[in-house]
Amino acid sequence: MTEPTTTSAPPPTLESVLRQAWDAFHPTQPAPLGWLTHTATQVQAYLHEHQPVPQPQPPAVELTDPSAQLGAHVWSALRDAVAEHDIDVDAANRVLHAVDLPLLPRRWQVRLALPILIEVTATSREDAFDTAEAAVETALTNAELDVHIEWDGRERDDANPGDLDPGAAERPYPGQ
Repeated sequence: MTEPTTTSAPPPTLESVLRQAWDAFHPTQPAPLGWLTHTATQVQAYLHEHQPVPQPQPPAVELTDPSAQLGAHVWSALRDAVAEHDIDVDAANRVLHAVDLPLLPRRWQVRLALPILIEVTATSREDAFDTAEAAVETALTNAELDVHIEWDGRERDDANPGDLDPGAAERPYPGQ
């Protein structure tokens, strides 16, 4: 005797979902030519670019000590619970710290205030700060770092005028 098998329907395709969405919002209008293909391509490109970063796994080591096995199981269970949004990462790390296990790795956004001394040629204090900020921003951009710079004029420290820069471009006197 054979048992009946249940076959589940395959999930809808992206194109069919987009078609249904278009029809729901524009029931009397046909979709513009190329809209479906363009939109599906854009959605797939977005999803491809924003794939979730895989969570680091603890080292694959044969654990023979029961307490080490328990620790690895607790660490993995808490990591999975955080990944599923069942528990806050800070709460999970407090538990891990309390039982002397390694904390879960997380992404950090760091704000640094670095004293930078740079020599620039400028005609005024404000121009000197603007030129220095532009030079730093250009250097970091050229280094291809994922950095967001927030210039705050209130945090400008000091600018000391020096001698004439003979290498600077000559500007004629107005009216000459």
